[in-house]
Amino acid sequence: MKQDGQTFTVVKDDHDWLLTLGKKQGTSRILPANSMQHLVENFRPASSGLTLPWPGTEQCVRFQPGKVSVWSGPSFNGKTAFLRQLMLHAIKQGEKVLFISLEEEPDEVWREFTCMAAGVRAPNKHQRQWAADYFEGKLYVFDSTEMIEPTILMGIIRYAVEKFGFSHIVIDSLMRLQLRTDDYDGQREMGNMLGRLARMSRAHIHLVAHPRKTANSREPMDMYDIRGAQDIIAQADIVTTLERKHDKAHTNELTFWKQRGDINWIGKFELYYCVHSRQLKFNQFDEPTRYLPDDAWDNVVPFVERA
Repeated sequence: MKQDGQTFTVVKDDHDWLLTLGKKQGTSRILPANSMQHLVENFRPASSGLTLPWPGTEQCVRFQPGKVSVWSGPSFNGKTAFLRQLMLHAIKQGEKVLFISLEEEPDEVWREFTCMAAGVRAPNKHQRQWAADYFEGKLYVFDSTEMIEPTILMGIIRYAVEKFGFSHIVIDSLMRLQLRTDDYDGQREMGNMLGRLARMSRAHIHLVAHPRKTANSREPMDMYDIRGAQDIIAQADIVTTLERKHDKAHTNELTFWKQRGDINWIGKFELYYCVHSRQLKFNQFDEPTRYLPDDAWDNVVPFVERA
């Protein structure tokens, strides 16, 4: 390359250097048609990944291994609670979960998981012991409520997946990471790190990101309202918002704005909040899901929600 004033010109030597580099790097990456031969017998594998916790939604959403989801919604609209519900559903499907709450003490996280798994706000001692036994080896909680540097957290997650074999990891939330909302280079690198970590570990990573709107805003939001995460959203595989509705028959709306992969459905679910279990239900009069073994309800009268 030679410079003539402010103009740069590529000369033959540079071209030859690029050609040599291309030969080294491109030989194994440019694939002929015979590389798709295995697709003749197995064109599209059966859909894999965690489903939503309601029957009939399996063909709409899949949280697949090696992917990243971003969850948002106004404060106190149920993001963290629903992620607990989704992770209980994951455990029931045989998955192993790491729940990283940087906003709650570990005891509070365990309490909320226990209440939701039992479907009541005041589980008895018998149910609490069942929860402790049931969660053993399936659910792990991260012990820190301090601001943490993203690279350190990514390293801890990489180690944890290697040691314990987690298939789903929740990070709650982006605002507790040492990353400024105007640090666009940091956001881009965070998105890159999340994607690389998910692909390397084959775990699905769920990241909670708060919106720009105020906590009492009742205006509908979209994914561009998510604060300080535009580069992360651009690289995410799934982008979801959860909002409470105060003027409709249903209480909540779960919206999928983006979904990469074989299942690329986007749309909205109208849901119903159960005060006693803090679960979201697909139909208003459904009973809350019991996530603990049946023996946990010996001598317990089942709750049936009334209108």
